[in-house]
Amino acid sequence: MTEEANDSRSGLDDEGLPADRPRSVGRRIVSGVLSYGVVLLAVWFLVTNSETGSWSSAVALITAPMAVAAVILGVVNLATNWPPIVVTLPGLRLREAAVTNTASAALSNTVPEGGAVATGLNFAMLRSWGFTMSDITSEVLVTGTWSQLTKFILLAIGLWAVVMQGWAPDGTEWWTLALVTLIAIALVLLVRILRSAGFAARLGAWCDAMATRIRRRVRRIPDPGLTEGLPAFRTAMVGLLRLCWGRLTATMVLSQLTVVLVLGVCVRMLGLDEATISWAVILVAWGLVTFASLLIPTPGGLGVAEVVLVGVLGYGLPASDQPAVLAAVLLYRIATFLVPIPIGLVTYLYWRSSTAWRRPAGSRQAAVEAVSPGTTSRGL
Repeated sequence: MTEEANDSRSGLDDEGLPADRPRSVGRRIVSGVLSYGVVLLAVWFLVTNSETGSWSSAVALITAPMAVAAVILGVVNLATNWPPIVVTLPGLRLREAAVTNTASAALSNTVPEGGAVATGLNFAMLRSWGFTMSDITSEVLVTGTWSQLTKFILLAIGLWAVVMQGWAPDGTEWWTLALVTLIAIALVLLVRILRSAGFAARLGAWCDAMATRIRRRVRRIPDPGLTEGLPAFRTAMVGLLRLCWGRLTATMVLSQLTVVLVLGVCVRMLGLDEATISWAVILVAWGLVTFASLLIPTPGGLGVAEVVLVGVLGYGLPASDQPAVLAAVLLYRIATFLVPIPIGLVTYLYWRSSTAWRRPAGSRQAAVEAVSPGTTSRGL
């Protein structure tokens, strides 16, 4: 199959960007207004609900060594994102994973709907280095699915821990039970889909039938197209997971726990010890940011992340501790939001200007196939 045909099937246009991305000026303006409007509301909320002088007090608590440490932590955190990409795209070099990941992260942190456009940039970069569209699609689907599953499993563990500690508000145990139930259902369905093509086809057809009934009453709901989409999803994932699911799981857990560690170190640098904010609370705060960012997408979670982190980490603490909480959040956002932007800008410009890594489209498929023989017997 030609690269053009693969482009069409993957939903990308000639620029390597998602074909359904906003195109009109009006839609781009509305998207920007909504995204940055949420950011402004979040800032307004933080300012109006903070104790008098907490912002200036928080900034005063941040020393130069702390800021340097946050930058170093941000770089280390970025680096842990690269091994899962290398694992799921055999033949990809670590330095190539670094370039595509940092450039995509910078784009995601700076523009409305940055996640979709960053995915398109990721596709464009990997195609320019000779990878086929099907290999790239498999990598994106597998890493995306494993990333979300890992985040929500860690969130469930954190919620269970804070319930056991007696820290959580009333009713948290029921939300924890609901989350654990949803994760269990998702895992069972995923395993069934990966093990059986017939089940994937039947589940897709059933979902489309349910959607059709709903669309009779709510016409604006799009057709999910899962009758064909779910088997295609299975095909894209199953071969790759047979090859690398163990290494992917290990590197993905390490990557996600590193982000939690970054937040925890920022909290500890401000003198907030285990008795004040436990590691379980830190894990929950990080996990809830992930969940909130899915519900209210803004560039890099800007605004949303700060509100959630300050609210969760500062829950139940006296007013005297709130400036330290805010300072810890600011340090964490330096590490995870600001640090990727200049690094990503440099790597993006390198990709645009350098031809040293360029290869003909599809020329690196052999590298993937060279790793794959003999793996088909390794079940999930």
